[in-house]
Amino acid sequence: MTSSRNRAHDRAQNRAQNRAHNRAQNQRGVAVVVAVLVVALATSTATYILWHQSLWVRQVENLGARAQADAIARAAAAWAAAILAEDDPAIDHLGEAWARRIPPVPAERAELTGTIADEQAKFNVNNLAGEAGASAQHVVAFQRLLAALGLSAALADAVVDWLDADDAVTPPNGAEDPHYLALDPPYRAANRRVADVAELARVKGFDAAVLARLEPYVTALPAETPVNVNTAPPAVLRAIVPGLGPDDVSRIVERRRQRPFASRDEFVRLLPARPTAPIDALVDVRSRYFRADATVRLGRVTAGYRALFERPERDGRASPTLVAFTHVAI
Repeated sequence: MTSSRNRAHDRAQNRAQNRAHNRAQNQRGVAVVVAVLVVALATSTATYILWHQSLWVRQVENLGARAQADAIARAAAAWAAAILAEDDPAIDHLGEAWARRIPPVPAERAELTGTIADEQAKFNVNNLAGEAGASAQHVVAFQRLLAALGLSAALADAVVDWLDADDAVTPPNGAEDPHYLALDPPYRAANRRVADVAELARVKGFDAAVLARLEPYVTALPAETPVNVNTAPPAVLRAIVPGLGPDDVSRIVERRRQRPFASRDEFVRLLPARPTAPIDALVDVRSRYFRADATVRLGRVTAGYRALFERPERDGRASPTLVAFTHVAI
């Protein structure tokens, strides 16, 4: 009897010990899992902090590089102004120093490339309308340019209404406030000169494809300007001089390559037929407005810049005025 009780007691004691052992094992297992989770969380946190710090360092480096690129571009603009100041303003043509592309130049651990271009080689869209209203001669020239580029000549009407100060719609394709206020989102016609050709994207009938086709041949300058016949591309020459054919333009381009035109009269004398209307307001052999484009590459930063210069009209060499300095997409 006593032996049976002893065995029962031993079994109970063993079960208690086993339960205690199992609890200890479970607690150790939980502790291991918690430790693994803590290590994983700590590792993840440390990785995130390092990544965030690395990102912050890159942002600071990029901001520093961009600031340095801006300074280099400003210096390049001053260099372009000096080149233009040395140029003889009596005549401008593609054989002059300003027309040569600047090869890649090392500058403060960066690389600089750039060009200077005659903005009066293009048709100035701001010529289409002024304080006195639309300029019929310029409108007809712009319509010829649009047609030569495979675009609708009727686009000229909408541009005239965008520029002129009145609210009268130019037929047949003009548009004033009622058209633009009906759009989503609504806006009004500018009724002033445009500062950039890209603004034409808001004009009735214009989209990205039209602008891409038109942009190499047009500009938006702050004053009325003639086209420089020594630098204008063939499409612009045909637009401003009525009746010119492809062969006529080829002869003009070849003639100016050999010897640039020294005056309007010299250019007019070379035309196959004398224009039926005076073109003095449309053409010239010298320019006031020039554009300088620069690209700066520094580390991970590649930035584009554009400067517009106005050279004084008076004779003699003088430093041009910086009209605008902008960043451009690369």
